Amino acid sequence: MFKRSVLLFNVFVGMTLLLSACGQAATSSTPTSSYNPSKISDPVSSSDLSSQLQTADTFYDGFPDFGHMLAPTDYDEKYGDTIPIFRLSQDFPKSEPPKKDLPPMLEINFETDWEDYALSVRDYCFDGNVGNSNIEEDWRPEDNTVRDWYHIPWLHWGPTGTEGFHGLIFETSVSPFQLATEQVDSQYIYAVTIMNAYGGYTMGQMWDDPLKPNRMATDKREDGGFPVGTVFCKLLFTTAPTEQVDYLTNPIEWTAYILANPEVVYSDPDELTREVGTVRLLQMDWMVRDDDSKDTGWVLGTFVYNGNLKNERLWDNLVPLGVQWGNDPDITKNEITPYPARKTEINSDLKQTIINPSDDVPPQHLGWNGRLNGPADLNTSSCMACHGVAEFPQITSLVAPGMVPATGAQPSQLPPTQGGSEEWMIWFKNYEAATAIDEKYSTSTDFSLQVAISLANFYEWSSQQVGGEWASEYEQVAQPLDRGGKGDK
Repeated sequence: MFKRSVLLFNVFVGMTLLLSACGQAATSSTPTSSYNPSKISDPVSSSDLSSQLQTADTFYDGFPDFGHMLAPTDYDEKYGDTIPIFRLSQDFPKSEPPKKDLPPMLEINFETDWEDYALSVRDYCFDGNVGNSNIEEDWRPEDNTVRDWYHIPWLHWGPTGTEGFHGLIFETSVSPFQLATEQVDSQYIYAVTIMNAYGGYTMGQMWDDPLKPNRMATDKREDGGFPVGTVFCKLLFTTAPTEQVDYLTNPIEWTAYILANPEVVYSDPDELTREVGTVRLLQMDWMVRDDDSKDTGWVLGTFVYNGNLKNERLWDNLVPLGVQWGNDPDITKNEITPYPARKTEINSDLKQTIINPSDDVPPQHLGWNGRLNGPADLNTSSCMACHGVAEFPQITSLVAPGMVPATGAQPSQLPPTQGGSEEWMIWFKNYEAATAIDEKYSTSTDFSLQVAISLANFYEWSSQQVGGEWASEYEQVAQPLDRGGKGDK
């Protein structure tokens, strides 16, 4: 029988934090400063609160592993023999890994050999993380004997926080027909992210003091930012059944403690409940900190699952959709592929996006004017358009006005009227690594949206412990850290 890596006290702490949340996990109401974001005072300092995070090691070990799960007795009885409990990999390295251990894709030219680069990332992420006979045991970075991988703390908080089977966090909803022509219902996306030791070192710098996160660890103004060689791998799962999305046949399926009533996630998150369900792998996103990407410092990519390929190892059915290392800010033509996509429309004018022309890729809607975006993402945005503005607090929304249709509108059938305007192109500039778009009020989270969410969660929790409000909260209103799902309702 698998041993529970999260003891009863740890589960109790995580659940207590979640049940006390007063808003959606992805919403920031963090105190800000209009003068120096790095000097924001941390509201958590009392000895009583400190003791909550420093309980005897017998009962508590580091940050909470997850936020939502069956009672321990129910888990043991029904799943303890077959599915390990999720354990946050958080033993962050104290020093930056040596240059000799840099990942191999950095030796590949992502412009001329984009597919080799992408497949090198896939192999690197898979190595030691997949291949168990029981697929529920895959993607357990804490057990990887090949190399070290780490999770992001503080994603457990709030009603949409992580669950206890695989550490999946609720991401967003997808509109009918967004994934495929037979997808007649709204579906939902859950995700888990890991980072290699280079990224783990930066996380360790940020969270060295668990009560006073160093927000400048990912901001270049104080020499912060993820070092070259950082790799993020993110698995995205969907509730969509194979009958509605044909390329999910021969699926990779995980058991997860998912939302039982996700239709209220944007309208009434306090009413959310959970149930055990099945989710299927849809895509894998990745980011590599690569200095050969001159404009942004990052290379981003997406894989799409295609079970029709019938590879013996199911994970090999993840097909590279493409790579992106910039936003082509000079290309302002306002076009989208409506849902459902019947073919993948490749825009050959783009110079910083490459899309895979292979028939192995199921028809994809892509992003605005053909920029890279995965099936779970909006056809009006792009990978870089969201990640480039990642900051904390999130003063600039992750999505531009018009990227999500108004409530009740047929989703994303026509290009947004704002597309290509000067205001719109703010989201399609090339922002350098570790640079906040709103430097006066925010700190960069260096292209990581989940790091931004984790900081928002921590400050939401800590402000509730102290009580009261800050005047600076009324000076700049932070935007919700979601991916635009509200407009699909």
